[in-house]
Amino acid sequence: MRLIITEKNNSAQKIAEILSGGAATETKSFTIPVFKWSDSEGETSVVGTGGHGVERAFPEEKEYKQWKLDLIHGLVDAPLITRPTDGKKNVIRAVQKEAKAADSLVIATDFDREGELIGLESLEVALEVNPDLEPTVKRARYSALTKEEIEGAFSNLDTLSYPLAHAAGARQDIDLIWGAAFTRAVSLMAKAYGANFLSVGRVQSPTLGLIVERELERRAHVFVPYWELFAKFEHPSGSSFETHHATDKFWDRAEADAALAATADPGVVKSVTSRKNTSKPPTPYNTNSFQVDASSRLGITPKQAMNYAQDLYDDGFISYPRTDNTIYPDSLPLKKTIESLVKIKDFAAAAPLLDAPLKPTQGKKFDAAHPPIYPTHALYPSALDGPKARVYELIVRRFLATFSQPMITESTRADIEAGGETYFVRGKVVLDPGYAGIYTYARSSDEEIPALEEIGHEIYENYGLGMLNEVIDRVCARMALRLVDVAIGRGLVPPNSSIGFTGRAAISGRKPEYILEGIIERQLYENPIDHVVFVDDGLARGAALMARCMNSLGKPKEPLGGVRGGPCIMARRIKIGK
Repeated sequence: MRLIITEKNNSAQKIAEILSGGAATETKSFTIPVFKWSDSEGETSVVGTGGHGVERAFPEEKEYKQWKLDLIHGLVDAPLITRPTDGKKNVIRAVQKEAKAADSLVIATDFDREGELIGLESLEVALEVNPDLEPTVKRARYSALTKEEIEGAFSNLDTLSYPLAHAAGARQDIDLIWGAAFTRAVSLMAKAYGANFLSVGRVQSPTLGLIVERELERRAHVFVPYWELFAKFEHPSGSSFETHHATDKFWDRAEADAALAATADPGVVKSVTSRKNTSKPPTPYNTNSFQVDASSRLGITPKQAMNYAQDLYDDGFISYPRTDNTIYPDSLPLKKTIESLVKIKDFAAAAPLLDAPLKPTQGKKFDAAHPPIYPTHALYPSALDGPKARVYELIVRRFLATFSQPMITESTRADIEAGGETYFVRGKVVLDPGYAGIYTYARSSDEEIPALEEIGHEIYENYGLGMLNEVIDRVCARMALRLVDVAIGRGLVPPNSSIGFTGRAAISGRKPEYILEGIIERQLYENPIDHVVFVDDGLARGAALMARCMNSLGKPKEPLGGVRGGPCIMARRIKIGK
């Protein structure tokens, strides 16, 4: 019988399913799942260890258990022992039961340093009951739980890397000795006994030191109040953007109040400076860049991200998520993978990639052990649960982005004069989204601003503020009338119905006058003054009040927003109070 040992139960199930062609059956051995099948090569059993089955520990002698300063030096040279990990005795029993009946052994744990150590630990457990297995041991290395990867790995079996496994074992021993020695020393010197001991670790203590340094800086900070001024402007396109006063910070409240009081409509673009930028597509994901993106793009902690990625890997949807590699190896079926992904509606925007030769970006690190993180199976993200779907989509979009064109933007700074004060805005105008068309995380509405031009300033300088306001009013009126034309064309304005306008783009200045002229030109009503209303209020509240007003068509004695004795729907600007 051939025995295959994997690192996880779902890996065992997936490998058994692939190698058996779906014929494997699940049995239990000491409550541990074992997957078995028979074929032309004989019987095969697959067992997942669920991680480390054994752990390193100090000997049972009292000098290693007592917390005394004079005994700490003995921990450094202590002859460490290996013992079953808590809760893993049944795993060891199941492995040894299968090993007794086996005549060959394949280690198929994860392809990394830790996986190599788990494989060595499993081998030693098996050899305790069947030493004859040692010359038969082979190693299956794979980076994805896909049919191609698994069949390829078992067709090209390798040998177990003892140096790699011993490197992981050495780190394990150092963590134990370092943690025990320094934890006891620090706790004893601080007189922190019992449950109040002070934990010290090779990784956790330097991290804690960074946190303490930052906290001390925070406590040393002297708070000085200041004020900032922001102004929001509306672009003729209908979008709005926020600007900052030319003075970065006001240290005097009176100066800030004076600047605020001097700020007034309209905002006039005085100057615009732009610089074209080319943003290269991102490089393939390695573990570190994936964790950074999952945190910044999705708001998922690095640990959670790796847990979700591990689940996706175990399900066969992505490649192995623990890798330093940022260069796709030639062996990957890149074109085939993209062809399958763009059939999914969510990723169809990447279909044009197949119209040209595929030239992915490359990072600086190459690791032959694993490829960069990439999707190995195409599926709709909605088929997955919550955060796992978002992680899968992130990985797919990053993968597709590595084959895409650069994003072209213009970095823009505009100075806007509002009354007697100057405000500025910095942002970027996207000229060609390039890779950001599929890797949508690369675009931020907070950074993007509408295209700004200095034409308003030129009109103001040459013809004065009155002409500038006239131009603005006529342009806005034409935009409003264009919406009316579209609504009529789509059958949204029934005969004898009413039309209402609200919002500053329709009701300020002479805009109502020009809009009404356009309505008259379109000959929509015999008496347009009874069918058009301009409501001066906040957009949402104004629209609600307008609807109520329109629902009382006719000439009631005291219509909402109307004039006593006048028509309910008035073709003139009205102010609605509370």
